[in-house]
Amino acid sequence: MRSAMKYIIPVVVFFAFIGLGYELIFNPLGFLTRILMIVGFVAVIFLIYRWYMARKYGTSLFPSQTGPSRAQLQKAKRTSTKHSSSPSPTAVFKPKRSNPANEKKKNTRPKTRREGHNLTVIEGKKSKKKKRAFF
Repeated sequence: MRSAMKYIIPVVVFFAFIGLGYELIFNPLGFLTRILMIVGFVAVIFLIYRWYMARKYGTSLFPSQTGPSRAQLQKAKRTSTKHSSSPSPTAVFKPKRSNPANEKKKNTRPKTRREGHNLTVIEGKKSKKKKRAFF
């Protein structure tokens, strides 16, 4: 099935282009009216969709942009205090000096085990029936 579709789809697209070219050459006014009708139909469907979603979620039909723009986000990303893993090209390379005393302090820290949960069981009389009003 896939191998057949590999040949059928390009043939259909080829014939569609031939038909569009033929109509553009021999009936340009009909071609333009058909294109405008398609664009208008899509615009009407889009407006109906926007109107429905605006009523459903209580927003305006064409909301104005809120929040930062793309340029502001890019600038904030560049000036962020978070450093990337790769060093900057202007940074001077300084070799890391290891101190055996600091390494021992890091390794001697005891690992603490976290408790699984902090849930408690509430004891009570399970067999006691509640007083209910029957109508």
